[in-house]
Amino acid sequence: MAVVGNLSTYLQEALLNHVLRNTTYTSPTTVYCGIVSDVATDENMEAGTLTDEITGYTGNRKAITFSAPSEVDTKATSKNSAVLEFELMPAPAGREAKYAIICDAATAGHILYWCPLVSGGVPTTKVWNTGDTFRVPADGLVCALQ
Repeated sequence: MAVVGNLSTYLQEALLNHVLRNTTYTSPTTVYCGIVSDVATDENMEAGTLTDEITGYTGNRKAITFSAPSEVDTKATSKNSAVLEFELMPAPAGREAKYAIICDAATAGHILYWCPLVSGGVPTTKVWNTGDTFRVPADGLVCALQ
């Protein structure tokens, strides 16, 4: 199921300044997907707080590519082009994943988009144990300017 990402305050302000105030915004060369724990809140994600990101999975954040924008339900959207896999390596077992984030750097940086994980269209958390693989399907993340 596709999940529509929410724009972070950082990206909202950067785009508004770029388009309406002629302030330079340089887009990142590569964007990355990460996973955030259930300790985080929607307010943390909106503010760009990275303190609750889960680490200890193979390769940490994953580089992610997106399709060219296309119209879906009268909105221009872009979707991730390939499956992303995160295998939890020896780390605290029983972590609960709650959000996917799209960031402008492999570590640190800024959250650009964030979205709650869903199951059957309902926000949910996923218990993630050592050796488990968390998958984001192709076209599973949908980004728009909402």
